[in-house]
Amino acid sequence: MTESNDASRLDKLAYELERAKKSEEHARNHRLDIEQKLCDMVGVKDEGSQSIKGDYYKVTTSAGFTRTLDQKKWEDVKKRIPQSLSAGLVRTKVELNIKQLKSLQLLDPAHYTIVAEAITTKPKKVAVKYERLEDK
Repeated sequence: MTESNDASRLDKLAYELERAKKSEEHARNHRLDIEQKLCDMVGVKDEGSQSIKGDYYKVTTSAGFTRTLDQKKWEDVKKRIPQSLSAGLVRTKVELNIKQLKSLQLLDPAHYTIVAEAITTKPKKVAVKYERLEDK
């Protein structure tokens, strides 16, 4: 294949991707509009679920809150309540420091090999980005 054919194929595929994304956006907006109409019909609790049954469908709305913890404030607050309360309110999540792991892999392969025994690695989905170029 010549460079011209490759470029023309690239442009065709990028154009198809652009159209597909626009179609996806239209479908998403349509779905969100329908969801809002169903929420208006069924109702929405501040927190929890609410349902209504029709002849063919049962529609349930669920709502809630995302709660995050300010760790610095928590350190102060937990001193002012009994330890028996504070111990059960906050959990600690152990996470992998990817930057440190990559550095270990480069700088100390022997120890990395040991650490890697405790790590499961899976590939991420490949991202494809397109950008429409202005006409020349």
